[in-house]
Amino acid sequence: MAERKAKKRVMKKITLQTREEIQKLTLMNNAFMNLALEDNIPCVEEMLQTILHKPDLVVKTARTQKMYQGFKRSIYLDIYAEDSKGVIYNIEIQQADEGADPRRARFHNGMIDVHSLKAGQDFQELPECYVIFVTLNDVLGLNKTIYTIHRYIDEQLEPFNDGSHIIYVNGSAKDDGTEICKLIHDLRCTKADEMYFPRLAARVKFLKEDEEGITMVSDYFEELQKKAVEQEKESIAIQLLRLGKLTLEEIAKCSGLTLKKVQILSSTM
Repeated sequence: MAERKAKKRVMKKITLQTREEIQKLTLMNNAFMNLALEDNIPCVEEMLQTILHKPDLVVKTARTQKMYQGFKRSIYLDIYAEDSKGVIYNIEIQQADEGADPRRARFHNGMIDVHSLKAGQDFQELPECYVIFVTLNDVLGLNKTIYTIHRYIDEQLEPFNDGSHIIYVNGSAKDDGTEICKLIHDLRCTKADEMYFPRLAARVKFLKEDEEGITMVSDYFEELQKKAVEQEKESIAIQLLRLGKLTLEEIAKCSGLTLKKVQILSSTM
């Protein structure tokens, strides 16, 4: 974060095409949301207060792209937050329906649980946890604006009360004037002046209309593009290493990676 702050002070020439693309972005764009809410407690708090109907909710910690290492698979949480009572929140922005599979929500919940207890802690100390998926479409297909999912005891139709909550926010819900629909509108809105929620609107306005903010967005997406290219090169190198038919030098030449990088990849396989 400190590095990005240093970069944003350097104004650079932004092309007209880049400026136009930035103006088209909405908070439903995963990358733009991550940038907008990075270390931004007020905006995260505004979202959670609205989704959960808890106007007195106080967020103490907010991070984006928090990584949890698993035994076989790791995840990055779009938005991770904790409130003043120690409750944990994970907000995921999903444009693709397959990215919001119910089992993914279960996996996120489980990974958060695994990393929430220290050795020797009692299971009763496991914090309450909300996994919230904000989806572009109505992925559950029941024509609801918001879906709240809990575990129940079938035989008694009583809640299991294990402290886990899964919520889906339907980003395609029709505006009925409620606060949650106003939030959905803001997440899909391209213009800050047309947004309802002041904190989110102010952040979007800065990123789209202030020269420093525009530079931040441009730099952020350039970094993402560079990472994507590097990951593609690493993927090619790994496939070639698994084939075992080329030397490390040949793999470096084919993938576009340095020999040192290929050597490092080879040592981890």
